[in-house]
Amino acid sequence: MRIRIKVVPIMLLFLCSVVWAGFGAVNAADWNFGNRTPNLTWKMRVITQKELEKISAKDMDLSPSVSLRILAKLNARDFDYIAQDIRDGNPIKVPNDFTAFKQWTPLYKYIADAADLPRFILIVKNLPYIGWYERGRLVGDTYICVGKVEGATKEGIYNVQEKDVDHVSRSYPNAFGEPAPMPWALRIYGTVWIHAGDIVAGHCSHGCINLPIFPATALFQWATPGTPVLIVDSLQAVPSVLAQNRSNCTLHASVCRTVRKGSVTGS
Repeated sequence: MRIRIKVVPIMLLFLCSVVWAGFGAVNAADWNFGNRTPNLTWKMRVITQKELEKISAKDMDLSPSVSLRILAKLNARDFDYIAQDIRDGNPIKVPNDFTAFKQWTPLYKYIADAADLPRFILIVKNLPYIGWYERGRLVGDTYICVGKVEGATKEGIYNVQEKDVDHVSRSYPNAFGEPAPMPWALRIYGTVWIHAGDIVAGHCSHGCINLPIFPATALFQWATPGTPVLIVDSLQAVPSVLAQNRSNCTLHASVCRTVRKGSVTGS
């Protein structure tokens, strides 16, 4: 795993608030298409820089940089690699209507079975995407990189056990043979962390969950120790897994604490 960006915490937090704020969060105004159903279809094709400039000329909200981020989200690949794909003429997933994809996410915007959770993190491996929720409502999301080997990122219910803004890997070196930096890191089990990393493709890590730098800083600041984390193979598995684990104390820690307190009081 390679990190190509040197972390400067204060500046990155400022940039995060300016550049990434609200990107992917639910905003009803952005989904106001009147009676028209948003066209969330795409084609695998070559797109040029001139096309991005034409799109920007028609919609001031769709600057070339914003369109690049939309393409990055759709292709689950860092936007600098997308920019290189455009320069090289490589086919990528391209929206048929960029306007419809302004606030697009492949994740559920609301999860009823997570409505009692103050905070909840969902990781879907086959998309691959991560989303964070407050009382069941999606408040942030991004494409990610998970384990490139089957089973390297294990499905299950976990929680944030540790936070480390300047974490360094003890298991894997970087391209120079030095301990690999894993900034803005949240440990969820064993040596597996959610952290900022280089997203070349959806399955490119040794098992950790790598995020682009801006959403990684946002998630790090948002998450607290004990925040439940659900890792599933597919989005379709989420409802059944949550329904089957309504008494799971890792997932519903506050409910379990209340029950235990009541049991002690009543004894």
